[in-house]
Amino acid sequence: MKKIIISLSELFYKLFKELDIILLLILAILTFSGVISRYLFNSPLVWLYELTLVLFSWIIFGGISIAFKTGENIRVDLFGNHRKKLKRVFAIVGNIFTIIFLLVVIKNGITIISTTWSQQYNTIDISTAWFYIPFPLCGFVSLIHIVSSLLQGKNPLIHVEEDGGV
Repeated sequence: MKKIIISLSELFYKLFKELDIILLLILAILTFSGVISRYLFNSPLVWLYELTLVLFSWIIFGGISIAFKTGENIRVDLFGNHRKKLKRVFAIVGNIFTIIFLLVVIKNGITIISTTWSQQYNTIDISTAWFYIPFPLCGFVSLIHIVSSLLQGKNPLIHVEEDGGV
């Protein structure tokens, strides 16, 4: 089971990293096209705003899951290099709260998707649920990354270096 979770974490990391690159490239091209269309041809792309919202949602939540894998998430260090035992306690508490938060995101995200699936955007012919799908999906992937790190003896929220420093 440990190997499966670690392999899943690696697979999701590679998948979301590539997906974010592709979606960011598409977003840049669409935004540039929208600017050219609006200011050069005086003909705005009316569907661009809604599509941009959906792409941003996927990019942002994909990036959040990548940050959990790489340990590049934002953290506040109140203690510096002092009180290492206290820092470890806070790291454990932080991991517990993060896992609980991700479980809530997954549960509520699924609820939101089920309630918005029948709604459509005005200018693009897709369900508004596509905006919300990254919430529980990336919550699940982030949870896999955290569990994988913990199974490998690492703390996903802080990096402890070889000398015991944080």
